[in-house]
Amino acid sequence: MTVYNAAFINTQLSKQTSIFGLRLWVLIGILVGSIIVFTLFLLSLCLTSRRRKNHHKTTKLNHHSPIISKEIQEIIHAPPSSEIHLVDTVKLELHNLNNNNSNNRVVSTSGESRGNGSVSETASSFGSVGPEVSHLGWGRWYTLRELEAATNGLSEENVIGEGGYGIVYSGVLPDGVKIAVKNLLNNKGQAEREFKVEVEVIGRVRHKNLVRLLGYCVEGAYRMLVYEYVDNGNLDQWLHGDVGPVSPMTWDIRMNILLGTAKG
Repeated sequence: MTVYNAAFINTQLSKQTSIFGLRLWVLIGILVGSIIVFTLFLLSLCLTSRRRKNHHKTTKLNHHSPIISKEIQEIIHAPPSSEIHLVDTVKLELHNLNNNNSNNRVVSTSGESRGNGSVSETASSFGSVGPEVSHLGWGRWYTLRELEAATNGLSEENVIGEGGYGIVYSGVLPDGVKIAVKNLLNNKGQAEREFKVEVEVIGRVRHKNLVRLLGYCVEGAYRMLVYEYVDNGNLDQWLHGDVGPVSPMTWDIRMNILLGTAKG
């Protein structure tokens, strides 16, 4: 019976069909092959479409992602050892007032190592030279030795204020002028940026309600700003300090301060 069935199947498959006279087994093979090819074609289309969607999403995310500035990248990725180098942005060139003296002094932050705080000197002596006129067209350049002498070596007894950007010391120059020296703290380049803003912008501003910026000091790792000394305290002391049982800062005065600050 099995032999009979096999012979019958072979006979049926060997019969010619009306489709180009092809045998039945040939048509079955062509049909199966076509199904396989069509299935593979659909799979390739799905994979291609999925890749295009993923590529489009990636491109869209990259297009809308915020661009981090070079300065911020430097702050984020800067190693701790970078704090021993000064930022290569500030270069101050100073000329002596004496026209007969051709010597000049250059203090440059380009590639200068802080090391142990040593200062590169091109002048023979700091003690014999007074504050010089700034090349920026305003204020004066003070040496580190002059400011240390004025503030008793940046003594804690001379501290009159302290904030996130630096410490403020009171001092007296040899000519008797009282000053306030702000020693900027170099917190990942913050001192350099704060120094540039103060020197380049605020130093040129003159207003009755602003403390005048007299000059600055750039030596080695130090960035200092020299202000005129105001002995009537600061706003924080008047608002939150011990001013007696009744504060002289009435609400009208406080509102005027707020409005003036907003206008500024």
